[in-house]
Amino acid sequence: MNAMTARGLGLAAVVAVWTAISGMARVNLSLWPVIVGLGCALAAGGGVPGLQRTLAGTISGVVWAIVAHAVTRALGGQDLVQALVLGAAAFAMVLQAQYLPILSYTGGAVAGAGVALGLRATTLEGGVRVAIALAIGAVLAFAAERITRALPSGRA
Repeated sequence: MNAMTARGLGLAAVVAVWTAISGMARVNLSLWPVIVGLGCALAAGGGVPGLQRTLAGTISGVVWAIVAHAVTRALGGQDLVQALVLGAAAFAMVLQAQYLPILSYTGGAVAGAGVALGLRATTLEGGVRVAIALAIGAVLAFAAERITRALPSGRA
């Protein structure tokens, strides 16, 4: 089987298995952040380095979103304040890459912040739940890569 078919089957398997597990076990995590984490890991290049970059990047984005929310509330919570604080957080997500190479996956950071904002994760507990969902997605991408390698290769 060709590489794209194998990759597709690996991804299909992990998404289907996680969706079934999370539904049957009534896992209290949204499914879509898991898929976002999976996509970030695929975009990060795969393997252990891609997994590490995805985990560090997306979790840093979740932290930035929670910090931005806290700062916005502390400064009165007006829309203009929120806009400026989120802009500063986006700047910080880019800047962190310059000083901390493990946080150089800016796309992952922005995705993590977006998921946290989308799920309205404004507390540490909410942030941890978002980070767990994103991490599960990254691990699923890693597992899909292993499944893909285990499938028989051949000519298309």
